Amino acid sequence: MNKFNAILLDSLLEIRSRKIIYIYAAVTLFLILLFAFIPSMQIQGEDLFESEFMSSELFSKILAHFFDGFIGFFIFLLVFGTAFLLPSYLGKGRIELTLSKPISRWKLLTMKFVAVYLIHMFILILMSLLLWLTISFRLGQFSWGILPGIMFSFVHFLFIYLFVFVIGALTRSGALAIMGYFIIRFAANLLESREVAYQFIGESVWTSILDWMYYIFPKFGEVGGNFMSLMRGDGFVNFFSIYTTLIFCAVIYALTLYIFSRRDY
Repeated sequence: MNKFNAILLDSLLEIRSRKIIYIYAAVTLFLILLFAFIPSMQIQGEDLFESEFMSSELFSKILAHFFDGFIGFFIFLLVFGTAFLLPSYLGKGRIELTLSKPISRWKLLTMKFVAVYLIHMFILILMSLLLWLTISFRLGQFSWGILPGIMFSFVHFLFIYLFVFVIGALTRSGALAIMGYFIIRFAANLLESREVAYQFIGESVWTSILDWMYYIFPKFGEVGGNFMSLMRGDGFVNFFSIYTTLIFCAVIYALTLYIFSRRDY
C-alpha cells in the first residue's frame, strides 16, 4: 500500500508540475461563472432563468445535452493531459531507478495506471458536480438523473485512457499515444458507420471483413452514446459496445504487461 501511495503522490505532483490541473480548473471555472452570472438564456424564445413553468422533463433534457457535450470535451482534454505521464515515468534515466525497486514490473505498471486514473476521475467528478450544482441552483431545479451519466463517464474514460496508456507504455511517447488513440478512434467511428459502405460494395467478402473488424475494434463512439440515454433515465442503449470494448481493452492491456515485463530497459 505504501508503494501505491508513493506512485499516487508522484503522479499527483507531476500533474501539478505540468500545469495540467490548472487548465482543467480554468475551463470549469469559466463555465461556472458563465452560468452563475449570465443574465438570461433563451431557448425557443423563453428565458430559462425566469420561466416558472419549465417541466422537469425539459429541464433534464437540457442538462443531458449540456453534460453530454461537457463530459465529451473534458475527456478530450484528459487524453492530452494523461498521454505524457507514463512516457515521462518510463523516460531514460528515470526508468532504471524505478525498475531497481523490489516490485514486479506488472504491479508497477498497474499501480501507475490506477493512480493516474483515480486522480483524473476525481477531477472529472468534482468538475461535473460543481457545474451540476451551479446550473441546478440557478434554474431552481435538481435533475438527479444526470448523476448516472456522470458516473458512467468513469467507464468511458477507463476505456479511452487504457488505450492511451498502452500506446504510451509500448512507444514511450506521449505524442504517439495521442496520435494512436485518434487514429483508432477515427477507424472505429468509420466501422460504426459501415452500413454506408455496404451500399457501394454490396454483398461481398469485404462486408464480412468490415463486420469482423467492427466486432473486434473498440467502440468508443457507441460507448459514449450511452451518456444521453442514462441521463434521460432510459438505461443503456448499447450494452454490446461496452462489453466488447472491455474485452478488447483487457486483451491489449494483458499483452502490454507481458511485453513490458520482458523488455530490456
